[in-house]
Amino acid sequence: MKRFLTRRTGFTGTVVLGLAVAAMASAALARANEDDSQVLLANERDWAKAAVDGDADRMAGYMADDYVELAWEPAAQGAPAHWTTTGKSDWVASVRSRKDVYTSVELQNLSVHLQGSLAVVTGEYSQKGVSNGKDISATGIYANTWAKRGPRWLVVHSVFP
Repeated sequence: MKRFLTRRTGFTGTVVLGLAVAAMASAALARANEDDSQVLLANERDWAKAAVDGDADRMAGYMADDYVELAWEPAAQGAPAHWTTTGKSDWVASVRSRKDVYTSVELQNLSVHLQGSLAVVTGEYSQKGVSNGKDISATGIYANTWAKRGPRWLVVHSVFP
């Protein structure tokens, strides 16, 4: 009987230790997710501010080289509704050359959805600006996909339906 109790106590100790380690790991993961969420929200706001400031280099610093924006264009004067795509280099060049000028971008109701080294930030936006002299003021919803590459989060994809 003594031998059984010793084994059982050893087993119980192992289980308790395992549960404690799991609880600490879970708490650390929750803190990491909280920290990542805060970083992503700050990145969203600063990325938008960089566009308003006309700071193409700061804006580009948040974007992966393979970044793609997908935007819905409604039907207009003989042109059917369609999706347009813009890559990082084109958008950064448009901001740098002042072809695209944003006078304001407001973000609201942001939500971070983390999945390991990927995250999707959804929200509402309101922007005022011009592109090639054409008014691009708009409001709507959007989703940005961010990927953690090394220690940094970079936006890889945006959708403006």
